[in-house]
Amino acid sequence: PGGVITREDVMKFYEEHVKPKLAAQQAAPAAPVTPPAQVVTPVERIPLRGIKRRMAEKMAEAKSKIPHVYLAEEVDVTELVRLRENLKKLAESKGVKLTYLPFIIKAVTKALKEFPLLNSSLDEARGEIVVKKYYNIGIAVDTEQGLVVPNIKNADKKGLFQIAREIEELAEKARQGKLTLEDIRDGTFTITNVGAIGSTVGFPIINYPESAILGIHRIVKKPGYYEDRLEPRYYLNISLSFDHRFIEGGYAARFLSTLKNYLENPLLFLAQEDEFK
Repeated sequence: PGGVITREDVMKFYEEHVKPKLAAQQAAPAAPVTPPAQVVTPVERIPLRGIKRRMAEKMAEAKSKIPHVYLAEEVDVTELVRLRENLKKLAESKGVKLTYLPFIIKAVTKALKEFPLLNSSLDEARGEIVVKKYYNIGIAVDTEQGLVVPNIKNADKKGLFQIAREIEELAEKARQGKLTLEDIRDGTFTITNVGAIGSTVGFPIINYPESAILGIHRIVKKPGYYEDRLEPRYYLNISLSFDHRFIEGGYAARFLSTLKNYLENPLLFLAQEDEFK
């Protein structure tokens, strides 16, 4: 009345207009909900078994048990490159494929004798460091089945060419899947040579229960100073991963420095005639 909307007017409007619409909406069936389309991404599941499974278990064990510490050095290997080049014809005449790895193994075994903790393992149950008095140098071999690490037994007692022969034999057995237990057990120190593939630097995982592993990387030619002259030189990056539970950083650094000196002056570890038999 008089243009004023009362409560009764509102209720009447609700009853006549709003309520019937609400009732109709509630009575109507709900529209079906279409689930979102599932996005299918292509994947392939590869069973982890055999050598690959064992490798995965060993890598996880090493990283979980050993506190890894890493060091690296740049080595001027110009003299080593020249020496290898000079020895290649002699090696070929004896049926030997001479790579850089035999030289490195010879240098490593000599340095390990000066730093025996790097040729050791930790007996956790007895709380003792087990220093190995033998030098079985493992060489990591990349195969289609996975990574395997056969070792050169008593490498310190073998000549350069003999080590080169054994490297070739073990690598071929690894690629054919014919390694024996004797080939892979009792290693004391491992070398992984990823430089042949093209790596410049990297830090490998220790081959548990050993205490250290050496990474060998790509040799590069670049300008460098020698006796105050700038000239083309050959350089090699090497990296060391070691067990910090019982090997201190200074000790490991001195080992790496000693190894660097041997690799830069190869005649320091190749002084015997039987090296070339």
